[in-house]
Amino acid sequence: MTIKNTLKLSLVVSSLMATVNAQSAIDGDDLPPARPGQCFTKAFFPAKYTTTTERVLVSEPSERVEVIPAKYGWTTQKIKISDGTERVITTPPVYKTVYQKMLVKPAQQTWRTSLSPNAPEASDTCVQSAAAAGMNISGATPGTCYYEHYIPEKYKTVTQKILAAEPTQKVIAIPARYRTVTKKVLVSEGTERLIKIPAQYKTVRQKVQIAPARTEWKKTRCEDRGCNQSEVVCLVEIPATYKTVTKQVVAKPAMTRKVKTPPVYKTVQVQELVQPATTKTIPVPAKYKTVTQTKKVADGHYTWSDASRKNASTRATNQCNRICLVAVPAKYAKVPKQVVAKPASTRTVRTPAKYTTIRIKKLIQPATTRTIPIPAKYKTITKKKKIAEGYAKWVPVVCKTSINSTMIRGVQRALKNEGYYHGAIDGVWGSESKSAVRAYQKAKGLPVAGLSMATMESLGIY
Repeated sequence: MTIKNTLKLSLVVSSLMATVNAQSAIDGDDLPPARPGQCFTKAFFPAKYTTTTERVLVSEPSERVEVIPAKYGWTTQKIKISDGTERVITTPPVYKTVYQKMLVKPAQQTWRTSLSPNAPEASDTCVQSAAAAGMNISGATPGTCYYEHYIPEKYKTVTQKILAAEPTQKVIAIPARYRTVTKKVLVSEGTERLIKIPAQYKTVRQKVQIAPARTEWKKTRCEDRGCNQSEVVCLVEIPATYKTVTKQVVAKPAMTRKVKTPPVYKTVQVQELVQPATTKTIPVPAKYKTVTQTKKVADGHYTWSDASRKNASTRATNQCNRICLVAVPAKYAKVPKQVVAKPASTRTVRTPAKYTTIRIKKLIQPATTRTIPIPAKYKTITKKKKIAEGYAKWVPVVCKTSINSTMIRGVQRALKNEGYYHGAIDGVWGSESKSAVRAYQKAKGLPVAGLSMATMESLGIY
């Protein structure tokens, strides 16, 4: 026997009893025409809605300020830190020692008491006496001696002051005077930069309606009056549904602020000339030296005896007994003397000015700004709009007394084939089976009314 025949038989058997119970428990004025053995339940057909989308402004259009920084370049600058120095170098005079040949005693041929050059000179009387005696005085040659008596001449020693060093002058260098001063040198010009102040936003909340107010029928549970679905429905007011959307609006637009930095200076020590170098001349007097000279102050006196008596003894210590013609060379004294070979001189030595190179930062291009527009931001929200009101209607269902495990297994198998049931084919009408039926009814647009006849027909069981 097929499930379809079983259901027909169960409907026929229970028709009388179901009719009596239905008449005693339900006011059947709004029931559709029924045949004996049919069961009905009040099924609620919910309101129909359509989903629409709406574009909502979330953030107003704004603009962003982009700062293009200033461009700087480095250059070098040469600054003088010293005027240079000047000093006078003195060169002392150069002296050389020369020897001056001074005649102390001139060369002469003299008659002396012996051939020694240092022997006493013979007196003129002796010479004349010798001449008178027939001596060849005029024709005698040096080395010829004649004997006579002699009283020597007298000498005295005298001193003489001679020039030893000529007068000159000494040059003293007076060095230049300098002073160190502090100078302030610009090493970096003042700079400018733009500070970007971003836009300020404030968040505002906007209430958007996503579903209008509506009324719906609400079902109640039946109390086992031969049905498996509620047969009492109530019309309930459901308020409109709102959604709060937050969006950002510009409270204060973006802007820039110019900041200036002061120029940078560097302090350097600079040497300046206060007084140039000079010289001072000091005279150096001449130098003298004292020399001793021997001068004759009295001639010798001669007395002659017999000149032929060569062996005669001297009668007095101050008398000679011979005369000799002696060639006495001139006597010279070698006196040192300093003379100026090269006079004192000065020369000025100058050092060049000193410079230093410093790096200076210069502005090439000032900072600028560029405004970039920021478009508005939108958000798409979904709204639910009712297009048909919900309503309640009596629909035929499988009576509870007709439901058995064989029928339930057929329903489970059919739902599984449609992809709504995932449990075991066990013939138990549990929560998983009921949920699968409800899901199938909603998907197919069938009234959600348990095992309605329309559901059974849609599953191909009837």
